[in-house]
Amino acid sequence: MATSLTPEQELHETIGALDVLFTLREEFAQWLEEAQNEERKEELDNVYRHVSAMEDEYKRRRENIEQKLKAG
Repeated sequence: MATSLTPEQELHETIGALDVLFTLREEFAQWLEEAQNEERKEELDNVYRHVSAMEDEYKRRRENIEQKLKAG
C-alpha cells in the first residue's frame, strides 16, 4: 500500500536520489577513464550515460516539485 508524500517529502527524497546519482556518475566517469580495453570502455560508457540520464530526470523532477512549492 503506497502512501502519498507531501511535496516537501518528495523534494527531500528527490534531492537524496540526486546525491546518490551524482556519486555514481562520478565513480563511473573515473572507472571509464581507467578502463584498459575498448569493450570495457563501451560497457562503462553505457552505464555512465544511463546514470547521467537518470540524474537529468531527477533534476527535472526536482525543478517541478520546487515550482509546485513556490506556487503554493
